Amino acid sequence: MRRPLLILFTLLLVISFIYTHNKSLDNIKDKEKITIEGTVKDKIEKLKYDQYKIGNYLVNDYSKNLDIKTGKIVKINGSIKSLNSMNYEDFDYGKYIKSMGYKGVITSKDYKIIGENIFYINVGKVKNYIRDTFRYLYKDSSDFINSLILGQKDDLSKEEKDMFSRTGTSHVIAISGLHTGILCTMIAVIIRGINRFYKLIIITLFMILYCIIVGFSPSISRAIAFMIIMYLAIFIDRKRDGISTLSLIGTLLIINNPYIIYNTSFQLSFLATLSIIYFYKIINRYLKSSIISVSIAANILTMPVVYYTFKGLPILFILGNIIVIPVISIIMSLSIISIILFEISIFLSKILAYLNKSIIIMVYYLLEKLSAMELAYIEVNNPKLFYVTFYYILIFSYMIYRELRIMKEQENGLQGYYKEY
Repeated sequence: MRRPLLILFTLLLVISFIYTHNKSLDNIKDKEKITIEGTVKDKIEKLKYDQYKIGNYLVNDYSKNLDIKTGKIVKINGSIKSLNSMNYEDFDYGKYIKSMGYKGVITSKDYKIIGENIFYINVGKVKNYIRDTFRYLYKDSSDFINSLILGQKDDLSKEEKDMFSRTGTSHVIAISGLHTGILCTMIAVIIRGINRFYKLIIITLFMILYCIIVGFSPSISRAIAFMIIMYLAIFIDRKRDGISTLSLIGTLLIINNPYIIYNTSFQLSFLATLSIIYFYKIINRYLKSSIISVSIAANILTMPVVYYTFKGLPILFILGNIIVIPVISIIMSLSIISIILFEISIFLSKILAYLNKSIIIMVYYLLEKLSAMELAYIEVNNPKLFYVTFYYILIFSYMIYRELRIMKEQENGLQGYYKEY
C-alpha cells in the first residue's frame, strides 16, 4: 500500500463528518451564568470589544474595562452563549468556535486575579514588545507587518483585506508554510555552524515557542508541525514523503478535535499544501517557473473552497502572487532584523525599516492597481455545492488514477517510490 496514512486520514475525515454533522454543539442554555478559572493566554483588541483567550473559552469584554494582562490566572464570572444559537445568516459561528478548539464564548464585566503564570507573562511581554516596536518603526505599515509576523489580521482595514482577497494573495496575511519556511531558513542560516542534532533542537524549540506566541490556529499548527517533521527527517537521514507527513498531522489534529474539519483555515491550509506537493512538479515540468507553478498548483484544490466559502474567485491570482511571493522573504527578514537592531541601534533600525516600508508601499501600490481591475475578481452570489462536489470528484479521480498507475509501475520496477515526491 503506497500511502496508508493518507487512507487513514481520509477515513477519519469521513467519520468526523458523520459524527459531528447533526450533533448538538453543547448542552448550554443561552446566556446561562458561568464561572471559570484559567490562565489568560492572549488578548485580542477588536474594534468593539476586547477578547481574551482563557483556558478553553473566549471571553469578550464589550466595556473594554477589564484590561487583564496575559499570563494572569483569573476567575471570571459572566454569561455564556449557546453555540447552537450562533447562526448568523449563512455562517455558523458556533461551529467555527468549536472548530478552533474552544468550548464557548463568555461575556463578562468583572474578574478576580488569583495567581499568575510566569511562562505566559513572558510570552505576553515578548508579543507586546514585538507588536509595539513594529508600530513605532513602521507606523502606517505596522498592521501589515504584525499580520505577517504575528498573524494579527484583525488590525488590517476592510479595504486591505479586500485587496488581498481580490488579488488571490490572502495567504500572505495568514501565517502558513510560507512564513514558517522563511523563519526556519533564517534560523538555519544563523546557526549553520553547529551540528545537526543541536540545530534540530534549536529550530524545534523556536518554532514551538513561535506557535505559542502567535496562537495555535489550525493553519499555524499544521505548518509548524509539518516543518518540524521535515527537519527531523533530514536529521535522521530518512527520505521524506510530504503527503504522508501531511496525513499524519491531519490525523492527529482530527483526533484532538473532530470539529476542526469545519475550519476554513484548516481546509485551505491542508488543501493548498497537498495541492502543491502533488501538482507542483507536474506543472513546473512544462512552465519552468517556480512562482507561477506554485500559484497554479496551490489553487487547484483550494479554488472550490474559496468559491463556496467566500463567494468569489480571484481570476488574476497568478499576477498577484508574482508581485508578492518574490519579496515576502525580504520583507519578513528585514522586519525581524530591524526589531533585533532596535536594541542595538535605533538609527540603523529606522534605516532598515525605511527600506522595508518602501518595498511594502510598492507591493501595496501594485496590488491596489491589480485589485481595481474589473477582471481581477468575480463575485458569486449563490455558489452551488454541486459544482464543488463535481469538481473534487474529477480532480481526486485523476489523483487516484495516477497513484494506481505509479504503484503499477513500481511493481514492474520502472519507478522508485520517491522519484516523484
